[in-house]
Order: sequence, then structure tokens, then C-alpha cells
Amino acid sequence: MINSLTFEGNDWFLSKDEIDPTLLQDLIDCGASGPADEAVAYVMNTWEVTGDPIDCKALLKGQGAWKDNELDDHDENLKRLVWLTGCALRELEGKAYFSIY
Repeated sequence: MINSLTFEGNDWFLSKDEIDPTLLQDLIDCGASGPADEAVAYVMNTWEVTGDPIDCKALLKGQGAWKDNELDDHDENLKRLVWLTGCALRELEGKAYFSIY
């Protein structure tokens, strides 16, 4: 079971079936409606969350929600990816997928 998150590569995929159940619930909490800052901070402080800075920036750029200069802060990018992962797991039948393409 996966008990950490590492965002790297051109394509990033995660399925609810491969995640530690507690981490899964913590991520799903990040995708709840309303402000997610506390839930994201909890994941960042409780679980190991890492990623290649260049890959994280590219994965987020593919989402089209942030300008290049907004993606210069790697710590913020990790928080954004945790939030997006939580949203995807909640809304997309327990799957999260990001691609730089």
C-alpha cells in the first residue's frame, strides 16, 4: 500500500485501491467542497509528499489554472497537487491522473 506521494514523471496516476486507507481518506478530505487549506496542510504535515520541481510545475501547467510565474514556488506546487489529487479521488471514481501533455 502506498503511504506517501511522489509527484514525478510525464504522467502521474494513482488509484484508491493502491493507497493506504488512512492516506486515501485524508486526500479525499482535501477534495471536499469549501476551503481545503487545513486538509491540505494536514496531509503535507502527516504524510511524506515529495516531487521533482520541474515535473510538478509541468503537471500543474497542464491543468491550465496557473500562470508560469505562479508556479515558481515548489512547496505551493506540492500543495496544489495534493489538493488536485484529493479532488480527483473524490470526483473521478477513486482515480487521479495528471499529464504534462
